[in-house]
Formats: sequence, C-alpha cells, structure tokens
Amino acid sequence: MLESISIFESEEPLTMTTTQLFNQIKLGDVKAFEELFNQLYPSMCVVAREYVKDNGLAEDIAQEAFIKLWNSRDKYDSISSLKSFLYVVVKNLSLNHLKRDKLGNQYTESLIKEDFLNFNNQIVEEETYRILQQAIEELPKKSARVMLLSLQGIQNQEIAERLDVSVNTVKTLKYNSLKTLRAKLKDYFFLLLLLLGEV
Repeated sequence: MLESISIFESEEPLTMTTTQLFNQIKLGDVKAFEELFNQLYPSMCVVAREYVKDNGLAEDIAQEAFIKLWNSRDKYDSISSLKSFLYVVVKNLSLNHLKRDKLGNQYTESLIKEDFLNFNNQIVEEETYRILQQAIEELPKKSARVMLLSLQGIQNQEIAERLDVSVNTVKTLKYNSLKTLRAKLKDYFFLLLLLLGEV
C-alpha cells in the first residue's frame, strides 16, 4: 500500500511535462510514478473525502486510483492530463463505493446528477489551492510555516506560540510573505487573501 502524505507536507514541483511524465510511467519508470504520486495524492484525497466523508476511506480510494493508473498504463497511447484522468477515476471509485456499500440507489443517482456541475468547480478549487500552497512552500522555511498555519485558520498568537516567536515576528513574516506572493501569484492573490480571512 502506498504511503499516505499530508496535504501540508512539502511537495516538489513536477520536473517533467505531463507528456514526458506519462511516457516515463508507461515505460514502467517507478520514480516518475512516485513523483506524480507525491504531487497529486493530497488533492485526490480531498476529492474523495468530499464524496465519502471519511479520511481513511478517502485515502484508500485515492491510492486505488493511482494503482489503477499504474496497472492500466499500457492501455493508453497518451493521457493529455494525468490530473484530470486521476480526478475522474477518484470520482468514479467514490460514487461506486457509495452505491455499493453505503447509500440507496435513489440517493446515489441524485448525487451523480449534481456531480456534473460540482466536479469541474471542485477541480478548479483543488488546482487553485495546490498553486497557492506550492507558492507558499517556495518561501523561506519559517515564512512558509506561518502562511500554512494561517491557511488553516490559526490566529497570530497561536502561531507565535507554536513557532516560539513573538506575535510581531509572525505579523512581519506574514506581511513580507504576502508582499512576495502578490508578485508571484497575480491572478490568485485575491483568493489567497480570502483563504487567510484578510478581506
């Protein structure tokens, strides 16, 4: 079973294009597969959890999606978007679980009807969050920790206690980080402020 990875752990950005990555995976390159897993597994867990409402089950479903990708890698000439492919697999596995093990057919059918509209929005939300998180993790280590804790809704006083620094230091690190992120993120910066409760 693949090892679980926290959504707040540091993630290395993909070093190959999607096409290159898939070509390597298709050839049986385990390192390329691990690179893809490390990058996208946290988001897949979030997607599954939206459906099944259970952390452990969501992790199992996300892992199963990656296993399906690996086992079926020879069946596809190309996959233009590995991320979209995995989202669809996770969605289908989650709905199958609900239909088979938890809910009656009527409720599941209703969920599937709503799903078409919600799924694209969810992809956008998860991708946006991933972009914001990746930009934050490129900050100096202490600044990144302050911003990631802030994203979890933790107040300055508690952040200061956790990091063993003064509240003023937390405020300064946050201010400087936001200044840096404003230049990096541009189109996503307003969303970052919303997530931090700054607007």
